[in-house]
Amino acid sequence: MKIRRKLLLSYLLLVALFIAAGATITYNTTKMADLQTNVKQQVEINDNAYAYAQGLDQKQFGTIMYTMEDAQKGEEIMVSSAETIVKAQDYLKNALANNPALLVKFNEVVDLDWNTINPAITQISAIYSSTNMTGDEQVAGIWAQLTILMNAVSQADAKLADVRAATMANVQAATVASQSYATFSTLLAVGFIAATTVASVGMAAAMGNRIIRPLKKLADIAHKVSLGDLNQRHYLKENIDIKTGDEIDELVDAFRRMINAFRLTETMASEALASEAAVEVEVEQ
Repeated sequence: MKIRRKLLLSYLLLVALFIAAGATITYNTTKMADLQTNVKQQVEINDNAYAYAQGLDQKQFGTIMYTMEDAQKGEEIMVSSAETIVKAQDYLKNALANNPALLVKFNEVVDLDWNTINPAITQISAIYSSTNMTGDEQVAGIWAQLTILMNAVSQADAKLADVRAATMANVQAATVASQSYATFSTLLAVGFIAATTVASVGMAAAMGNRIIRPLKKLADIAHKVSLGDLNQRHYLKENIDIKTGDEIDELVDAFRRMINAFRLTETMASEALASEAAVEVEVEQ
């Protein structure tokens, strides 16, 4: 494998680490955003459940005011409570559509409101306005209906408290999960930086050793060859017989051929000098 290809693969490995870490952190960030959205919705459900409960309490208080010779003030309070209840009811019907258990419990509250609380208020209004009943009969009738009203409001408040408790539990669970994702993302980022640093240093050291070590040996051989030591071809064969599969192999082979060429040249020169010397001896004889 060529050196350039090795470097490219090392680079691609680091890129793969970046992509994996980035994808994981992005996923965690998305999950955290979803959890935050869920927390916001749960808080809104809790607020509207509280508003509905407050509306029922106001309706009860307004009814009592109505029966205590302050009918106008009582009616104003009941009208205001009805607006609060309708607004909260519309929101909760939609928000709890994906939570059947809480929706059933809330529908029980609505059922109490429509089938028990409102009829009791209607009866109280009718008794209060009646001219066919004595004072004692009116008081007894109003008190009986007020008892029904207050019991129904207490039951509705308890059910709404259960809805609010469930939403707060969901908020707490979502907060814990979000914190877990945040902690994991932090640990992942730290681990990724450490892993990338170690991998980069390791790959740099490995690649450096595979390239620099043979080059240093070749440089030492080249220096000795330059001083006339042509026996370095044996050293070259014994000590730098490295099969890296890249340009280093080609460079080692080139050194071998170069030294062999020098030795051949030296041999040919020696033979030529020997021939010249023999000719001169023959001439002298």
